[in-house]
Amino acid sequence: MNNYSVKTALVTGANSGLGFEAAAQLAEAGWGKVILACRSEDKAEAARARLIERTGKDPFSGLAVDTAEVASAKAACDRLRERSERIDFLLLNAGASGKDRQYNSDGVEITYASTLIGHHVLTMGALEGGLLSAKARIVIAGSEGARGNMPGMPIHDIKEIATDGFSGDLVAAIEALCRLEVPSQAKFNNMQEYVTAKLLVAWWAAALARRLPAGMTANAVSPGAALATSFGRDANAMMRLIMMPIMKLLGPLMGMAGSIENAARRYLEAADFADDQTGHFYATAHRKKLVGPMGIQTWPAYFTDAPSQEAGFAAIAKLTGVGFPEEVSRATTA
Repeated sequence: MNNYSVKTALVTGANSGLGFEAAAQLAEAGWGKVILACRSEDKAEAARARLIERTGKDPFSGLAVDTAEVASAKAACDRLRERSERIDFLLLNAGASGKDRQYNSDGVEITYASTLIGHHVLTMGALEGGLLSAKARIVIAGSEGARGNMPGMPIHDIKEIATDGFSGDLVAAIEALCRLEVPSQAKFNNMQEYVTAKLLVAWWAAALARRLPAGMTANAVSPGAALATSFGRDANAMMRLIMMPIMKLLGPLMGMAGSIENAARRYLEAADFADDQTGHFYATAHRKKLVGPMGIQTWPAYFTDAPSQEAGFAAIAKLTGVGFPEEVSRATTA
């Protein structure tokens, strides 16, 4: 049995939605330290006060980080090193989207930036700085929508984009996608960018897992469809005005929507994965459901395509200017 009282978790996006719920459940499960990584110190402190009120416990500390920005993620790693933090569970939950085009300071569209850019930099910095324990579990939030079978949320065909506009170069195609520089993005569809970003999340986690020291794991985990989150505020009109009201009414009866408590519980389940449970995308096992028992996703086949996974990781490394630390290898065990 795990002795959670001596373990440390870090949760990005911990001031609202799934991040807040996951932080609460970690405290309730007895985790010794829960770092609330939020966009500002004020947001982290406000979340801490609400979490103490809910749980009656205070293992919480704050960390300011904007996961859309490289510099902010690097500064957060510096603060963690100064505090001599040692993280056992790194939950990369934060993300944002907008109805209109928005970019980070490096020209990456905000959906891709907040989902991948800062999380990549934070993870690489934690590895380089020795901030992760030998048995650290890294979980990044995926989405059921990455399977490409949700109405109004089509995924970009990245291989087709690479073939048509980049001489088959997947890395260049992904970089362009993240900057909204391909023809299929001429009419901005934030839900399309959201699910495509979540596909890249699955690829990134798989490629990272191959690089990690033995004993650490990295997985993408979909929390399932939990409508009591901030997701709906950024949805397009059809999703917000038609699909979501229907889902709230009928979703729980059809296995298409669940509670935020159950959604966050998936993250905590992944915190206890065995050493060999790594490099996968976990989502609802039933292809036609959005909630229920989790399973490794092998459909569509693009989830398990190793060249695409490597291209996704390489593209994010190029967009951030941060690669995998050379001094960290799978032979490392301390």
